[in-house]
Amino acid sequence: MSLIHGGAVNIYKNRVLGIDENGLGPLMGPLVITGVLLRQGEQEVWFDDISDSKKFFSRNTEKFSQLEEVAASLFYLCEGREPSSPAEILATFCKGYGCLSGLNICTDNIPQEFIWSGVEGRKRRYEQFLKWMNRKGMEIEGIESVALCPRRINGFTEKGNHKFLLDLSAFCEIIKGIHNKDLLSVYAGRVGGLKFYRKYLCYYIPDYKCVTIEEKKDASLYRMEGDNEVFTLGFYTDVEDRFFSAALSSLAGKYIRELFMTVIKKTLGISEDISGYYDSKTMSYIANTSFGDIPSECIFRRR
Repeated sequence: MSLIHGGAVNIYKNRVLGIDENGLGPLMGPLVITGVLLRQGEQEVWFDDISDSKKFFSRNTEKFSQLEEVAASLFYLCEGREPSSPAEILATFCKGYGCLSGLNICTDNIPQEFIWSGVEGRKRRYEQFLKWMNRKGMEIEGIESVALCPRRINGFTEKGNHKFLLDLSAFCEIIKGIHNKDLLSVYAGRVGGLKFYRKYLCYYIPDYKCVTIEEKKDASLYRMEGDNEVFTLGFYTDVEDRFFSAALSSLAGKYIRELFMTVIKKTLGISEDISGYYDSKTMSYIANTSFGDIPSECIFRRR
């Protein structure tokens, strides 16, 4: 994860990692899993202008500019400078998008200039974030995303695996990437409607003993005990409404997925503003369009 440079001196010791996914159910485009690592106080605090990405942003409310401003601000808070382009945000935060086919339909046209936001809007958002977080004694220690393209998802599910396991494995990869996890609190979204995670955590994070704390309808909580460190890992319904770090991860992941969708549509010559989900506009466009020699498994998910 990218370590923050500068910022206010934080008197708090609490480290929290919020993890959320974007794009588990669409027909097109990647599944993006994002983790935001914060240093904060004991109580949850919220920036008034931040909420779950589904509420903060929708295609019908034309909030692409605000979403891009937030993503650029998160980069600023991590790196101590303004990002030069969406391409730099993507390269800094996101991994796992190497092309399996060599066609690079997801990466050949990554924007080198900002698409939706203006300089003044981004600057204003930087200043708001920095002022608010300094006042709250909060820092962003790092952000990391994993992007899984349709071909990767298809290759996993065609072996009889459910995609929620691929989703969970990416959650665990982000957790394992944290250098020091002692006393860390991890707040993750529920995966695939699961209530019981212990056997999966034992498989995906084998270097830690997994102890169940509670498993309820809206929260499943575990203590992960390693040789030199112990951390807690919880899976929550509506995690992005409960924890600020998860709300930030939801927004960062939403921006990254929208970047990929922009690139995919440009590469494929799609002029319509389709979402890539199973809505009537997307389905109608796909039914009446040929994508030439590009394999369907690189564009569409089978499950």
